[in-house]
Amino acid sequence: MRIRRLLVLLVLLTTPVAACGTSPEPDTADTPGAPAPTTTAPTTPPTASPTDAKDEEAVEALEPGPAAAPDDFRWGTPIFHFLAQDGRVVDEEPWTACLGNGCWDGAPGLGNEVPSVGSPDALYFALDYPGWRFHWVSFNPVDDECGGRSTTVRATAVSDRVFRVDPVGRRGEWRIDVFGRGPEGGDAVTSVRWTTPTVGSVPDPTATGSLFTDDDGERVAPYGGPELHVADLARTPARATGTWTVTDGAGHSVTVPLVRQRSRCAREGSLSFHGRELALAELERLTGRAVTYTVRLTLDGEVHTGTSRWPQDETAEPPYTRFAFDPPLPAFRP
Repeated sequence: MRIRRLLVLLVLLTTPVAACGTSPEPDTADTPGAPAPTTTAPTTPPTASPTDAKDEEAVEALEPGPAAAPDDFRWGTPIFHFLAQDGRVVDEEPWTACLGNGCWDGAPGLGNEVPSVGSPDALYFALDYPGWRFHWVSFNPVDDECGGRSTTVRATAVSDRVFRVDPVGRRGEWRIDVFGRGPEGGDAVTSVRWTTPTVGSVPDPTATGSLFTDDDGERVAPYGGPELHVADLARTPARATGTWTVTDGAGHSVTVPLVRQRSRCAREGSLSFHGRELALAELERLTGRAVTYTVRLTLDGEVHTGTSRWPQDETAEPPYTRFAFDPPLPAFRP
Protein backbone atom coordinates (compact mmCIF):
# COMPACT_ATOMS: atom_id res chain seq x y z
CA MET A 1 0.00 0.00 0.00
CA ARG A 2 2.59 2.58 1.07
CA ILE A 3 4.98 1.39 -1.63
CA ARG A 4 2.41 2.13 -4.30
CA ARG A 5 1.66 5.54 -2.80
CA LEU A 6 5.39 6.23 -2.74
CA LEU A 7 5.64 5.72 -6.49
CA VAL A 8 2.96 8.31 -7.13
CA LEU A 9 4.42 10.81 -4.67
CA LEU A 10 7.84 10.51 -6.25
CA VAL A 11 6.32 11.15 -9.66
CA LEU A 12 4.64 14.28 -8.28
CA LEU A 13 7.24 15.76 -5.97
CA THR A 14 10.61 14.73 -7.36
CA THR A 15 12.30 13.38 -10.43
CA PRO A 16 10.77 9.91 -10.20
CA VAL A 17 12.97 6.93 -9.41
CA ALA A 18 10.48 4.69 -7.71
CA ALA A 19 9.70 1.23 -6.50
CA CYS A 20 6.75 -0.85 -7.63
CA GLY A 21 4.72 -3.24 -5.57
CA THR A 22 2.15 -5.85 -6.46
CA SER A 23 -0.96 -4.50 -4.73
CA PRO A 24 -4.04 -4.77 -6.95
CA GLU A 25 -5.86 -1.66 -5.69
CA PRO A 26 -7.13 0.68 -8.39
CA ASP A 27 -5.50 4.05 -8.87
CA THR A 28 -6.57 6.79 -6.50
CA ALA A 29 -8.69 9.54 -7.92
CA ASP A 30 -7.17 12.10 -5.56
CA THR A 31 -4.77 13.69 -7.93
CA PRO A 32 -3.51 17.04 -6.70
CA GLY A 33 -6.19 19.40 -7.83
CA ALA A 34 -8.19 17.03 -9.98
CA PRO A 35 -11.90 16.74 -9.15
CA ALA A 36 -12.41 13.28 -7.71
CA PRO A 37 -14.92 11.13 -5.87
CA THR A 38 -14.27 10.62 -2.19
CA THR A 39 -15.43 7.04 -2.14
CA THR A 40 -13.77 3.89 -3.39
CA ALA A 41 -13.95 3.67 -7.16
CA PRO A 42 -15.34 0.57 -8.89
CA THR A 43 -12.81 -2.07 -9.82
CA THR A 44 -13.63 -1.85 -13.52
CA PRO A 45 -13.65 1.70 -14.92
CA PRO A 46 -16.52 2.75 -17.16
CA THR A 47 -15.86 2.92 -20.88
CA ALA A 48 -16.30 6.40 -22.31
CA SER A 49 -17.34 7.08 -25.87
CA PRO A 50 -15.58 9.70 -28.01
CA THR A 51 -17.17 13.04 -27.15
CA ASP A 52 -16.30 15.07 -30.23
CA ALA A 53 -14.81 14.88 -33.68
CA LYS A 54 -11.22 15.35 -32.45
CA ASP A 55 -11.58 12.44 -30.06
CA GLU A 56 -12.91 10.26 -32.87
CA GLU A 57 -10.08 11.32 -35.17
CA ALA A 58 -7.54 10.48 -32.48
CA VAL A 59 -9.01 7.03 -31.93
CA GLU A 60 -8.87 6.38 -35.65
CA ALA A 61 -5.30 7.71 -35.96
CA LEU A 62 -4.02 5.63 -33.05
CA GLU A 63 -5.81 2.53 -34.37
CA PRO A 64 -5.30 0.29 -31.34
CA GLY A 65 -4.73 -3.27 -32.49
CA PRO A 66 -5.94 -6.36 -30.68
CA ALA A 67 -5.85 -5.94 -26.92
CA ALA A 68 -2.80 -7.45 -25.25
CA ALA A 69 -2.57 -9.07 -21.81
CA PRO A 70 -0.39 -7.54 -19.07
CA ASP A 71 0.70 -11.05 -18.06
CA ASP A 72 2.43 -11.39 -21.44
CA PHE A 73 4.48 -8.18 -21.05
CA ARG A 74 8.21 -8.36 -21.71
CA TRP A 75 10.53 -5.56 -20.65
CA GLY A 76 11.31 -3.25 -23.56
CA THR A 77 7.90 -3.68 -25.19
CA PRO A 78 6.29 -0.36 -26.26
CA ILE A 79 2.80 -0.53 -24.76
CA PHE A 80 2.07 3.23 -24.87
CA HIS A 81 1.29 4.98 -28.18
CA PHE A 82 1.13 8.80 -28.39
CA LEU A 83 -0.31 10.86 -31.24
CA ALA A 84 2.17 13.54 -32.31
CA GLN A 85 1.29 16.92 -33.81
CA ASP A 86 2.40 15.79 -37.30
CA GLY A 87 0.22 12.66 -37.17
CA ARG A 88 3.00 10.22 -36.26
CA VAL A 89 2.42 7.63 -33.57
CA VAL A 90 5.18 7.68 -30.96
CA ASP A 91 5.54 4.24 -29.38
CA GLU A 92 6.95 4.17 -25.85
CA GLU A 93 7.84 1.47 -23.35
CA PRO A 94 7.33 2.08 -19.62
CA TRP A 95 10.31 3.21 -17.58
CA THR A 96 8.78 1.77 -14.41
CA ALA A 97 6.21 -1.02 -14.31
CA CYS A 98 4.77 -3.96 -12.44
CA LEU A 99 3.65 -6.23 -15.25
CA GLY A 100 3.97 -9.86 -16.21
CA ASN A 101 6.07 -11.69 -13.65
CA GLY A 102 8.01 -8.80 -12.17
CA CYS A 103 8.57 -5.13 -11.42
CA TRP A 104 11.14 -2.76 -12.92
CA ASP A 105 12.23 0.63 -11.59
CA GLY A 106 13.57 3.54 -13.55
CA ALA A 107 13.27 7.24 -14.29
CA PRO A 108 12.24 9.33 -17.32
CA GLY A 109 15.01 9.69 -19.86
CA LEU A 110 17.32 7.02 -18.46
CA GLY A 111 19.28 5.71 -21.43
CA ASN A 112 17.15 7.54 -24.01
CA GLU A 113 15.92 11.09 -24.43
CA VAL A 114 12.25 11.63 -23.62
CA PRO A 115 10.55 11.94 -27.05
CA SER A 116 8.51 14.97 -28.07
CA VAL A 117 5.02 14.95 -29.59
CA GLY A 118 5.26 18.58 -30.66
CA SER A 119 2.43 20.98 -29.87
CA PRO A 120 -0.96 19.32 -30.53
CA ASP A 121 -4.06 20.92 -29.00
CA ALA A 122 -4.47 17.91 -26.69
CA LEU A 123 -2.32 14.93 -25.82
CA TYR A 124 -3.84 11.65 -27.01
CA PHE A 125 -2.41 8.26 -26.20
CA ALA A 126 -3.41 4.60 -26.41
CA LEU A 127 -2.47 1.64 -24.23
CA ASP A 128 -2.26 -1.98 -25.31
CA TYR A 129 -4.35 -3.10 -22.32
CA PRO A 130 -8.08 -2.38 -21.86
CA GLY A 131 -9.72 -1.22 -18.65
CA TRP A 132 -6.86 0.82 -17.21
CA ARG A 133 -7.17 4.10 -15.26
CA PHE A 134 -4.89 7.10 -15.69
CA HIS A 135 -5.62 9.26 -12.66
CA TRP A 136 -2.00 10.38 -12.30
CA VAL A 137 -0.81 12.36 -15.32
CA SER A 138 1.73 14.93 -14.14
CA PHE A 139 2.97 18.08 -15.88
CA ASN A 140 6.64 18.64 -14.98
CA PRO A 141 8.81 21.60 -16.03
CA VAL A 142 11.55 20.34 -18.31
CA ASP A 143 13.98 23.05 -17.19
CA ASP A 144 13.55 22.55 -13.43
CA GLU A 145 13.68 18.90 -12.43
CA CYS A 146 14.05 19.80 -8.75
CA GLY A 147 11.74 22.27 -7.06
CA GLY A 148 9.59 23.45 -9.94
CA ARG A 149 5.81 23.33 -9.87
CA SER A 150 4.31 20.01 -10.96
CA THR A 151 0.58 19.59 -11.56
CA THR A 152 -1.23 16.29 -11.74
CA VAL A 153 -4.59 15.58 -13.38
CA ARG A 154 -6.62 12.68 -14.73
CA ALA A 155 -6.61 11.56 -18.31
CA THR A 156 -10.04 11.41 -19.92
CA ALA A 157 -11.00 8.07 -21.45
CA VAL A 158 -12.34 8.52 -24.98
CA SER A 159 -12.51 4.77 -25.68
CA ASP A 160 -11.63 1.64 -23.76
CA ARG A 161 -7.93 2.10 -24.63
CA VAL A 162 -7.51 5.70 -25.85
CA PHE A 163 -7.16 8.69 -23.52
CA ARG A 164 -6.97 12.48 -23.75
CA VAL A 165 -5.05 15.00 -21.64
CA ASP A 166 -5.88 18.71 -21.97
CA PRO A 167 -3.43 21.57 -21.35
CA VAL A 168 -2.84 22.57 -17.73
CA GLY A 169 -1.30 25.76 -16.38
CA ARG A 170 1.03 27.96 -18.37
CA ARG A 171 1.68 27.52 -22.08
CA GLY A 172 5.03 25.91 -22.85
CA GLU A 173 7.02 22.69 -22.90
CA TRP A 174 6.37 20.05 -20.24
CA ARG A 175 7.52 16.55 -19.49
CA ILE A 176 4.32 14.56 -19.12
CA ASP A 177 4.55 11.51 -16.87
CA VAL A 178 1.67 9.12 -17.59
CA PHE A 179 0.99 6.70 -14.74
CA GLY A 180 -1.74 4.05 -15.04
CA ARG A 181 -3.09 1.04 -13.19
CA GLY A 182 -4.92 -2.03 -14.37
CA PRO A 183 -8.27 -3.27 -13.06
CA GLU A 184 -6.71 -6.52 -11.82
CA GLY A 185 -3.39 -5.13 -10.63
CA GLY A 186 -0.25 -3.99 -12.35
CA ASP A 187 0.90 -0.48 -13.20
CA ALA A 188 3.13 1.34 -15.65
CA VAL A 189 4.51 4.82 -16.21
CA THR A 190 6.16 6.48 -19.21
CA SER A 191 6.94 10.03 -20.35
CA VAL A 192 6.79 12.32 -23.37
CA ARG A 193 7.49 16.00 -23.94
CA TRP A 194 4.54 18.16 -24.96
CA THR A 195 4.56 21.88 -25.78
CA THR A 196 1.09 23.01 -24.79
CA PRO A 197 -0.26 25.63 -27.24
CA THR A 198 -2.69 27.29 -24.82
CA VAL A 199 -3.01 28.19 -21.15
CA GLY A 200 -5.00 25.56 -19.28
CA SER A 201 -6.98 25.60 -16.09
CA VAL A 202 -5.19 24.76 -12.84
CA PRO A 203 -6.77 22.44 -10.29
CA ASP A 204 -7.54 23.59 -6.78
CA PRO A 205 -5.32 22.38 -3.94
CA THR A 206 -5.90 18.89 -2.60
CA ALA A 207 -5.02 17.24 0.68
CA THR A 208 -5.12 13.50 1.27
CA GLY A 209 -4.14 11.65 4.40
CA SER A 210 -4.35 8.38 6.26
CA LEU A 211 -4.25 6.99 9.76
CA PHE A 212 -6.44 3.94 10.26
CA THR A 213 -6.88 0.99 7.97
CA ASP A 214 -8.99 -2.15 8.14
CA ASP A 215 -6.82 -5.23 8.61
CA ASP A 216 -8.76 -8.51 8.95
CA GLY A 217 -11.59 -6.59 10.58
CA GLU A 218 -9.34 -4.98 13.20
CA ARG A 219 -8.62 -1.25 13.21
CA VAL A 220 -4.93 -0.43 13.43
CA ALA A 221 -2.72 2.66 13.14
CA PRO A 222 -0.15 1.61 10.54
CA TYR A 223 3.38 2.73 9.79
CA GLY A 224 3.98 5.24 12.53
CA GLY A 225 0.82 7.32 12.69
CA PRO A 226 -0.96 9.86 10.48
CA GLU A 227 0.41 11.24 7.25
CA LEU A 228 -0.88 14.15 5.19
CA HIS A 229 0.05 15.27 1.67
CA VAL A 230 -0.96 18.66 0.23
CA ALA A 231 -0.43 19.80 -3.36
CA ASP A 232 -1.19 22.69 -5.72
CA LEU A 233 -0.97 25.44 -3.12
CA ALA A 234 -0.50 28.99 -4.36
CA ARG A 235 3.07 28.79 -3.06
CA THR A 236 5.14 26.74 -0.63
CA PRO A 237 4.71 28.25 2.85
CA ALA A 238 7.84 29.33 4.66
CA ARG A 239 6.25 28.17 7.93
CA ALA A 240 3.82 25.28 8.19
CA THR A 241 2.63 23.48 11.32
CA GLY A 242 -0.31 21.25 12.05
CA THR A 243 -2.19 18.87 14.29
CA TRP A 244 -4.26 15.77 13.55
CA THR A 245 -7.25 14.90 15.71
CA VAL A 246 -9.17 11.64 15.46
CA THR A 247 -12.65 11.56 17.05
CA ASP A 248 -14.92 8.54 17.43
CA GLY A 249 -18.69 8.45 17.32
CA ALA A 250 -18.93 8.81 21.10
CA GLY A 251 -16.92 12.02 21.08
CA HIS A 252 -13.65 10.57 22.39
CA SER A 253 -10.67 12.14 20.65
CA VAL A 254 -6.89 11.98 20.43
CA THR A 255 -4.70 14.77 19.01
CA VAL A 256 -1.12 14.40 17.81
CA PRO A 257 1.18 17.08 16.35
CA LEU A 258 2.12 16.90 12.69
CA VAL A 259 5.77 17.31 11.74
CA ARG A 260 6.59 18.84 8.36
CA GLN A 261 8.63 16.53 6.15
CA ARG A 262 11.15 18.46 4.08
CA SER A 263 12.62 17.13 0.85
CA ARG A 264 15.65 18.39 -1.02
CA CYS A 265 13.64 18.22 -4.22
CA ALA A 266 10.11 19.07 -3.10
CA ARG A 267 7.83 20.55 -5.74
CA GLU A 268 6.60 24.12 -5.43
CA GLY A 269 3.22 24.33 -3.70
CA SER A 270 3.44 20.91 -2.03
CA LEU A 271 3.68 19.88 1.63
CA SER A 272 3.94 16.60 3.52
CA PHE A 273 3.42 15.92 7.22
CA HIS A 274 3.83 12.89 9.46
CA GLY A 275 2.69 12.34 13.04
CA ARG A 276 3.77 9.92 15.72
CA GLU A 277 2.11 6.54 16.14
CA LEU A 278 -0.77 6.50 18.58
CA ALA A 279 -0.03 4.84 21.90
CA LEU A 280 -1.96 1.75 22.92
CA ALA A 281 -3.78 3.70 25.63
CA GLU A 282 -4.84 6.30 23.06
CA LEU A 283 -6.11 3.62 20.68
CA GLU A 284 -8.09 1.95 23.45
CA ARG A 285 -9.78 5.28 24.17
CA LEU A 286 -11.40 5.18 20.73
CA THR A 287 -14.40 2.95 20.01
CA GLY A 288 -16.41 1.97 16.96
CA ARG A 289 -15.52 1.40 13.33
CA ALA A 290 -16.01 5.00 12.08
CA VAL A 291 -14.05 8.10 13.05
CA THR A 292 -13.66 11.71 11.99
CA TYR A 293 -10.28 13.20 11.16
CA THR A 294 -9.72 16.89 11.80
CA VAL A 295 -6.52 18.50 10.57
CA ARG A 296 -5.57 22.02 11.65
CA LEU A 297 -2.88 23.58 9.46
CA THR A 298 -1.22 26.93 10.08
CA LEU A 299 0.40 28.14 6.88
CA ASP A 300 2.41 31.35 7.29
CA GLY A 301 0.09 32.39 10.11
CA GLU A 302 -3.18 31.52 8.37
CA VAL A 303 -5.21 28.71 9.95
CA HIS A 304 -7.04 26.18 7.75
CA THR A 305 -9.14 23.37 9.21
CA GLY A 306 -9.72 20.21 7.20
CA THR A 307 -12.14 17.38 7.94
CA SER A 308 -12.60 13.88 6.61
CA ARG A 309 -14.47 10.76 7.71
CA TRP A 310 -13.00 7.30 7.77
CA PRO A 311 -13.88 4.93 6.23
CA GLN A 312 -16.76 6.73 4.49
CA ASP A 313 -14.50 9.18 2.66
CA GLU A 314 -11.84 6.74 1.54
CA THR A 315 -10.51 7.44 -1.92
CA ALA A 316 -9.95 4.82 -4.58
CA GLU A 317 -6.75 3.98 -2.74
CA PRO A 318 -7.70 3.01 0.83
CA PRO A 319 -6.99 3.97 3.55
CA TYR A 320 -6.36 7.48 2.18
CA THR A 321 -9.16 10.02 2.55
CA ARG A 322 -9.57 13.45 1.02
CA PHE A 323 -9.93 16.50 3.27
CA ALA A 324 -12.22 19.48 2.77
CA PHE A 325 -10.83 22.72 4.23
CA ASP A 326 -12.48 25.79 5.72
CA PRO A 327 -11.33 28.32 4.76
CA PRO A 328 -10.13 26.77 1.49
CA LEU A 329 -6.43 26.28 0.97
CA PRO A 330 -4.83 29.05 -1.13
CA ALA A 331 -4.98 28.10 -4.81
CA PHE A 332 -2.41 28.72 -7.53
CA ARG A 333 -3.47 30.61 -10.64
CA PRO A 334 -1.08 31.09 -13.60
